[in-house]
Amino acid sequence: MPFRRPIDLEIVSAVTPPSSIDPGAEGIAEDLSDFLNEESEIAKARVEKTAAKLCGPVHSIRTHVPIGQPANEVLAAAEHCDVDLVVLGAVGHSALDRVLLGSVSDYVATHGETTTLVVRPRRDSEIPPKLERIVIALSGSEEDQRMIDCLKQFQLHSSIEVHLVRVLRLDTFYRQDIRRRASKFWQGYVDHAQAQILALETQLQSIGLTTETHLVEAEHVGDALIDYAETHGCDLIVTGDSDSGILTRVFIGSTSRYVLRHAQCSVLIVRNKEDRARDSNVTLDQRAVVGANVSG
Repeated sequence: MPFRRPIDLEIVSAVTPPSSIDPGAEGIAEDLSDFLNEESEIAKARVEKTAAKLCGPVHSIRTHVPIGQPANEVLAAAEHCDVDLVVLGAVGHSALDRVLLGSVSDYVATHGETTTLVVRPRRDSEIPPKLERIVIALSGSEEDQRMIDCLKQFQLHSSIEVHLVRVLRLDTFYRQDIRRRASKFWQGYVDHAQAQILALETQLQSIGLTTETHLVEAEHVGDALIDYAETHGCDLIVTGDSDSGILTRVFIGSTSRYVLRHAQCSVLIVRNKEDRARDSNVTLDQRAVVGANVSG
């Protein structure tokens, strides 16, 4: 995804110390210092090789080889360097790794304060990820415009298809879906959603992109988005993160996190750093108030 203008690039490869690895693992050097030095040199060679490949389209490149847990080190580097985008690769597709145990990419994408791209090849494929079809997961919120603005920063080829998809959630409890479909309110809701999609589509067409628009009615937003991406062979799902409070992120889950964990293609989660930081501060203040009340 080439940018429209040169960027400053930070390349991070963390070295995990033995203390954070299974103590029973074999091959750990007895001398911790020698082990860390050896692993650091390997990591430095790797990031330097990567930097050499990326030297053309960027303004500047800096490399970092910290020692620590990879997810924490990536988040720390992102905060320290005040980056606007974090890019990670997803390793593996197993349900155990991605849902129960989590992964570096899952942790960073969930807990990060900035826009995050998780690059994932197509299922059971050794072919590097390509970019031919993008699906933008619209919600009717201000984040829709934020996602459009994010895509405008990339120099996307006109042959790339951009699918603007809005999932209208159907509440099937007590067959409310039937009543809702029949109501004037529901039709007005659909018409308003369609008008919003068309307005966003016009913006993308103005920069020469090929677009499609779709309204999908479904019980589960996340499932509908993943099914759409699979059916249409999309290579990237772009989603916002409006429901990203502490409770939502850790305990309940959100549409963006569901898509991240279950999609078989790459996922771009678009965030506003200022909004994210403000929400985190509000949550911390609320926790402090609750703690004070409990203490009292």
